Amino acid sequence: MDDRLADLEARLAAVERRLSAVEGKRKIAPPSDEKFAAGLNEGSVSNAATHLGRVLLIFGGAYFLRAITDYKFVNTGLGISLGASYAVLWLVMAYRVGGKENQRASALFFSIASLLLALPLLVEAVTRFDLLSGTQGAIALAIYCAMSLLVAAQRDLRLLGWAINAGGVGTAMYLISASLTAEPYVLVLLLLALATLWAVYTRQWRGMQWISALGAGTGVIALVLLSTSERWTVQPMAAFAFAVVLLLMYMVSFALRTHLQNKEVGIFEVVQGMLTLGLLIFVVSEVSRTGQIQMSVLGVLALLLGVLVYALAFTPRTLADRGRNFFFYSTLGLGLVAAGSTLLLSPAMAAAAWAVLALVLAWYSGRQGMVTLSLQCSLLLITAGLGSGILSTGFQALAGGATEGWPHMIPWEVVVALATVVSLFIPVAQRSTRWGKLAGMPQVMVLVLAVWEVGGLLVLYLAPMLAAVPGPEADLAVLAALRTTVLSVSAVTLAFASRKKRWPEAKWLVYPVLIMVGAKLLVEDFPNGKPATLFVSLAVVGMALITVSRLTELVQGAPSAAKRSAEKPNAFARAAREQALKDKGES
Repeated sequence: MDDRLADLEARLAAVERRLSAVEGKRKIAPPSDEKFAAGLNEGSVSNAATHLGRVLLIFGGAYFLRAITDYKFVNTGLGISLGASYAVLWLVMAYRVGGKENQRASALFFSIASLLLALPLLVEAVTRFDLLSGTQGAIALAIYCAMSLLVAAQRDLRLLGWAINAGGVGTAMYLISASLTAEPYVLVLLLLALATLWAVYTRQWRGMQWISALGAGTGVIALVLLSTSERWTVQPMAAFAFAVVLLLMYMVSFALRTHLQNKEVGIFEVVQGMLTLGLLIFVVSEVSRTGQIQMSVLGVLALLLGVLVYALAFTPRTLADRGRNFFFYSTLGLGLVAAGSTLLLSPAMAAAAWAVLALVLAWYSGRQGMVTLSLQCSLLLITAGLGSGILSTGFQALAGGATEGWPHMIPWEVVVALATVVSLFIPVAQRSTRWGKLAGMPQVMVLVLAVWEVGGLLVLYLAPMLAAVPGPEADLAVLAALRTTVLSVSAVTLAFASRKKRWPEAKWLVYPVLIMVGAKLLVEDFPNGKPATLFVSLAVVGMALITVSRLTELVQGAPSAAKRSAEKPNAFARAAREQALKDKGES
């Protein structure tokens, strides 16, 4: 035993000697303040002072070049050329040192210094020294912005990207007014917006694309406003051409982003898509006043673009995902088609076309199980109701005055109302894990439209016969009772519909309609009513309440009864098993 202990102690002593030798070679020491201060490197005060000193020397060199130009040691053209070369030199230096991780701060300082030297020099070359024309200044601005944005993207200098966007947009807008040259600088703004968008996509940056997009949109609006001024030679068609290019530029970029890179649309794509479309509509409406373009041109353009955009939603991958890309492209494409048909067709024909298209979408929604198409069907029916005037007519008939402004029955309104009712009998998608409880909202919208339109048409048809509407002899009491009856019947109809598997969402509207009827009794029936009409109104509302109550009880009790009937066989089986066990125990 003593020998084993001695051997163990010898081995432990050998291990300690080896550990001591290793520690002596590595000399592991605790961190000190000097080590920590050295680790700060670029973030230290000394490095900040170094960068500031470099920037001051850079600007000192620029002022030296300016001094020798002002004192005529070199002519103005050569001095401006030397200054421009000096600014570009520091941009090149930023590119060179930006590839080193420990020199990124230096690269940022060099690039910002180059920007602060180049843009003011460019403005002076165009406005003060007249060395560059407006078009030449635009070319120079485009080249420098492209170089700076390329350096920012290649070296991942995000702050330089922000700076060149703000500086480029500001310089272009200033030179538009200073040089009385508009189109070249607006083209620079469009190119800057396109380049910035793809730099953001490449580097996964955020935010800076909004600046260039705002600059491009503002430039197009400036063209529209300047085309009406005698001081400028801007043609109205130039504004139209730039607006079309801006829309196509973004739409093609979004399509490449989502379909080739398999990315989802974000807030910028949605907002910018709507803004560029609205901008194009504004430009065409303004240019059409000059007689140089017809609104039908925009209609054809909107239809073609709408079909192409809508087709992007039905590419195999987008259709399979059914995510934000499908919703974005299908909704935007449908909006373009609706806008184009509005410009090409009369309001009545356009409303009829939208109603037919809504029925097609409803059928396809049920076949493919797509709630998005059901929602688009509802939106088209709302658009058709607004375009045909049936929604205005229904509101006037159900709540408007009876002495003047009473609407007339129009066949196209009946067609739209009929299409709305028919769409309720077409099976649409009503269940979706993505939409959840909101999957039934499109059907709720269609049910509201049906009550609004059909109820309005009934009152519109019956009121002249029963209440002598319109005219000074109109019987307001009878009209009030008629409206109450129509709304009460609508509530009962919704209650009946809620019992069917096809319209379970109808139960969400039953009591809101009854509440509206109760408010109507206080606002219209009692102030204008007579004993006979009040008897009719109160009786109808009372019967509606009783009927609706019983129908909703049946709907709510049906699952319980089914559950009880399902539980009965289980109870019999349980009793049989207990009896079998009892008989087995007795045996």
